[in-house]
Amino acid sequence: MKLFVGQRVRAIRSLSLQLIFVPGAAFLAVLASTADFNPGWARYVTFVGVAAGLVVAAIARFTRLANSRFTTRVVVATMALTTLIGLSIQPSAIGVLTAFVFLGIAVGSAAFLRLRTATFVSAGCTLLGLIVILCRSSIPVVAATIFLALMTITSIVVIVLRQSLQAARDEAIALSLTDSLTGLANRRSMEANIPVMIALAERTGQHVGCLLLDIDLFKVVNDTHGHETGDEVLKTVAGVLRNTTRESDVCVRIGGDEFCVFTVVTTRDDLQRIAERVRVAIAGLPSTPHLTVSVGGAVTQPEMGRMHAADGLDELLRQADSALYLAKAGGRNLVKIG
Repeated sequence: MKLFVGQRVRAIRSLSLQLIFVPGAAFLAVLASTADFNPGWARYVTFVGVAAGLVVAAIARFTRLANSRFTTRVVVATMALTTLIGLSIQPSAIGVLTAFVFLGIAVGSAAFLRLRTATFVSAGCTLLGLIVILCRSSIPVVAATIFLALMTITSIVVIVLRQSLQAARDEAIALSLTDSLTGLANRRSMEANIPVMIALAERTGQHVGCLLLDIDLFKVVNDTHGHETGDEVLKTVAGVLRNTTRESDVCVRIGGDEFCVFTVVTTRDDLQRIAERVRVAIAGLPSTPHLTVSVGGAVTQPEMGRMHAADGLDELLRQADSALYLAKAGGRNLVKIG
């Protein structure tokens, strides 16, 4: 899911660069063609800026280079070009107006760059904007005061909005990856994160163990005691899983009364011990109705790490499910490791 979010951020950044730099290049082309510059070579630098803007838009559209570092470099180059135009364009009143372009640069940076980077960019924009205003304005104090007020207010508003949106996004992501009843990870979270866990474990010479748990006779519990009691049973089992597994383990409610635990192990014996600890803890609960679970387990094999990510997870679950079938066939309240 983090990978998915990162892809979305890059897509938004790429689209934003295209929407900014295509019309921006057109505006610069008109400006370079019609305005006067002193010194004259600044006009040619502005035309170079037009070409560079189109190149940036093309890179953002057709490549994957529009990352945070690339965007930062583009912002710095834009700041330099804006300063040159502001100091050289004639008459001076247009140069003063050009200084307010730094306001847009600072706001865009606050929206898309890392907070620390955006802070430095905002400070740089403020300094350069003041330099242009003080050099070109006939009323520098008034113009600088207005510029500083606008820069401060808009930067604060954008940063606060950005943090609020990030908090809302993080909360939405957490909800989408969590089972609402038990608070455990859900199937979507499992499918997003466990393949990465398998690949990393294989690279370090370790294995991922998968325990598939099924509450014995859960349908009878629902039919006899009602669905409200059934929900409490599910939450109780989820609590046991949290308390009997390591913090690094991933506990998942797949659906219904089926749970999964993914843990990094070195041997099948390690997985067997974890499974027995969970089984004994649930069987020892002083609950009514009395609860037991059947547990099937499997450990990743080297070839799973070389499979497509989703295929490796599916194969691990298939093997664990086969072992779970044997545990149920053996009389329930058993552990079988495939």
